[in-house]
Amino acid sequence: MPQSILIDTDAGDDIDDLFAIAFALLRPELTVEAITTVSSLSARRALLIQRLLDSARKSAIPVAAGCELPLRPVTEAERAMVAEAYRSNHAPAGDEQAEAALAATDAVSTIIETVNRRPGEVGIVAIGPLTNIAAALVRRADLASKIPYIALMGGEVVLTRAEHNISWDPEAAAIVLSAGVPIFLGTWDVTRRFVLLPEDLEAFRKSTAPLHRMLIESLDLWWPHRGGKPGPVMYDLAPIAWSMDRSLYATQPMTIAVETQGAHTRGWTVRVPGPANADVSVDMRADDVKALYLETLLGTH
Repeated sequence: MPQSILIDTDAGDDIDDLFAIAFALLRPELTVEAITTVSSLSARRALLIQRLLDSARKSAIPVAAGCELPLRPVTEAERAMVAEAYRSNHAPAGDEQAEAALAATDAVSTIIETVNRRPGEVGIVAIGPLTNIAAALVRRADLASKIPYIALMGGEVVLTRAEHNISWDPEAAAIVLSAGVPIFLGTWDVTRRFVLLPEDLEAFRKSTAPLHRMLIESLDLWWPHRGGKPGPVMYDLAPIAWSMDRSLYATQPMTIAVETQGAHTRGWTVRVPGPANADVSVDMRADDVKALYLETLLGTH
C-alpha cells in the first residue's frame, strides 16, 4: 500500500522543492494527501504549487497557504521586508483571484485535518521552515500521537553551520524535535550530495510534457540567482525518497537539540546527551538516488 504523505514546503526560494515534489507526485509508492506552504508570500508559494500540480495532472490534491512569519520573535526589519515583498511582487496577470483564494486557506488547519482523517497513516514531509508543523502540534496536543513520522530536510551535525530550514525558526524546530514523533533528519551535508547538472537537465529541456516545461520555466527564473551552484542541489528530495525507501539513506539515532539562545550559534542543531529523538542521515546512496530520480521524472513520459 502506498505511503500517504503531506508535504510542507517553502517552494519559490530554491528550485529543489519543485523538482522534489514532482518526484513525489510520480512515485506509485507515495500518495500525496495535501501540500502546504510556509514562509513569506505563502499564498504566492501555494500558487506556484498549484501550477506544478496542474502540470502533473494532479490538480485535485489540496493546497493551503500557511504561516508567513516564524514563531520566534520577529524584528521590525523582518516585518518590513515581508510587507515590501508584497508591494513589489505582484501575482502574474490573471492569477490574482487564484492567489486570493489560496490566501484564504489555512495550512495549519489542513495539517490537523489531514492527520485526523487518517490517524497513524499520514507521514509529514517537511522541506521548509517548521513553523506550520509546530503550530499544528501546539494547537492540537493530541496530534503528535497520530503522526507516524516527520521526515525533514534540515540541520547539520558534522559541519559547524546553521541550516536555513532550522535557523529561520529555531523555536518551531525545537517544538517539532521535542514532540515525541519519530523523526528522520536529512542533514545539509548529506542531502546536498545529489545535484542535477546541466547535462541532466537537457532531457527536461527537450521534452514537451507539461510537467517538464513547468519545471524548466521555473528553473530558468531561478538560474540567474543560483550563486555558485552547478545546478539544482536536491536537498529536499531526501525526506521524500526516504519515505518510500529507507535503505537509500544511512542513519544513526541521535539526540538532537536546537540552539535557541546562543548569540553566535542560534539555529544550530547539536547533539546532546539523552534518549535519541531522531534518525539522522550520515550517508546516502547518491548514485542510486540520482538514477531513481531521473528514471522517475524522465521515464514516465
